[in-house]
This record gives sequence, structure tokens and C-alpha cells, in this order.
Amino acid sequence: MTSRTWLGGLTAIAMTTASLLTVAPRPASAALPPQTAAPARAAVSATPPDDGEVSPFIIGGSDATEPYLFAARVSTTFPGIGTAKCTGTFVRTARGRIGVVSNAHCFELPGDNQPAPFTNVQVQAGSTHLDQLVTTNATGLQLHPEWDWMTGADRVADVAVITVKIPDGLAIRTVPIADWARANQKVRLLGWGKTTYDATQPPPVLQQLDTRLTRSSTCAVAGITAGELCVAAAANGGSPCFGDSGGPALSARAGAWALLGSASRGTDESTCTGAMVYTDATYYARWIEGAIDGKHKPHRQRPVPASTIKRHWALAG
Repeated sequence: MTSRTWLGGLTAIAMTTASLLTVAPRPASAALPPQTAAPARAAVSATPPDDGEVSPFIIGGSDATEPYLFAARVSTTFPGIGTAKCTGTFVRTARGRIGVVSNAHCFELPGDNQPAPFTNVQVQAGSTHLDQLVTTNATGLQLHPEWDWMTGADRVADVAVITVKIPDGLAIRTVPIADWARANQKVRLLGWGKTTYDATQPPPVLQQLDTRLTRSSTCAVAGITAGELCVAAAANGGSPCFGDSGGPALSARAGAWALLGSASRGTDESTCTGAMVYTDATYYARWIEGAIDGKHKPHRQRPVPASTIKRHWALAG
């Protein structure tokens, strides 16, 4: 099978050799309309720093230049193992219900064959500044029924939806899902993750990075399938990495942002400097809206071979 580097990460609680998600993502990355931000140089190592964490991140991204009140920081606790740190995006359905779009691999450990309970999921929002984020608990969690860690022959379907009750006074906005994606489209990426390899704390500000879509063939090594987009590394090599999972790829629409996709996995298992696969939100728009509105099918469980887990989490072991 082809190689792929999933972008989710865990802050380790009890590290063991069997803990495949030994990653610690927090803040990280970014793409283009109102203004343009300088791209970044991304790099990651499979060797954990002295603090015992593998750091998934965009190196060189710039601080957020807009409020981005639709951006969320998502945490999923796996008791005895760690807390996965990902990113998400607030969207609103035609029925007026609000949910957070992220990626399925943020909520399920390889081999568990079922997602973490929604009670283990928290969403932080309301600011681009880490110390000003407001935390709220999830009220629901849905993974796409085809999600299976790429063990089947169907679409990857690395997409998930979190429902939350918005606390009074929490300032959030939603973005619409884009109508379509076009070749070489400029995009802005957002994410929460470390910005230097030896960082022991996440950056204080949400990061952004401008780049564009590229040919699907560029992401062939990552096993790109229907319903996915290939996002090029920035001009200077900048690219998302662990911890940016679920982070949005945004497109400019009539002077505003629209959600094009969410970060799934990389094409380079050792450096996070290559193109990245993003789940195409325009492709899954109907399922996303249905999941937020409460119309869903249960997540289909499927055994995951140990060999597949090892390939998927090569950076963590």
C-alpha cells in the first residue's frame, strides 16, 4: 500500500511502545483572499524531543491576520494514552444548526474500530489567541460511515462532525461550505500546532499559510481517492503537519471565506514538507449537513491490521 502520514497528534499521558499516536499538536498553519500571508518551511522528525512528544506542526507559518471566529481547536481524550489535538471549522446548515467539521482520524485510535465517546471531546473557540479561547464540551460526534483507516477499497472519507452547545457570550462565526473546487485554486490553511521542532508550548496565536491546490497525481503516494483534494506545499516548502488535522483549507468567495476542505494526511512520512491530502468538504457537504442536523448512519466498525496501523503512524513510532 502507499505511504501516508496522518496529521493528528497526541499529547502523551502514558507513553508505551504500543502508543502509536505519540504526537503533540496544538497550533499551526494557513491561504489567501483579503490579504496574503507569507508561506512557511515545514519540517518534522520521527525522533521525539526531550519532552517525550512528537511535534506535528507548520514551521514558519504566520500569525493569524484576521479574527477567524469560525476556527476551532479540538481535543479528544483517550484515557491512558493521551489527548489528540486537532483543528476544526464551524459551519451552519440550511436549518440553522451549527457544528464543527474536522477529520475522523482525530477521534479514533487505529485498531479501536470505534470513535471516542463524544463526552471525551472538547472544542475551544472564540479567539485566535490561545489564552483567550473558551472551552465547551461536545454534545455529539459523527464519523463518516465509510471511514476505516484506508483498509477497504472505498473512499477514505476522513471526515467528522462535532456538535456543541454554544455558551452564552462565546463569539463565533460560521463559514459556508464552498460550492466547488477548481484546479490550482488559491487556498489559505489554518491550524493549531507547534511552530518549531523544539517548542515545548504551542504558539500563542493561530497560524495561517497561503498555498494552492495542485494535481491529484501529486498526492498519489498518499493514496488520494474520490472526495479528496491535493494541496501543494507553499512556495518555500511550507506545509501542514501533525496537529493541523481537521484544519480548514479556505477559498475566497465574494470577499469572504468558504470551507473547501480539511487536513487529512501528508505525502512524506518523515518531513511533512510535501503536498498534503485534504478531505473535500464540497464533496461531503450533504453528509456534513445531515450529520449536524442529526440525520446520520452509525460509524461502520472494521478491524484494522497491525501492518496498516504501522504504515499510517510511521512518524509516531
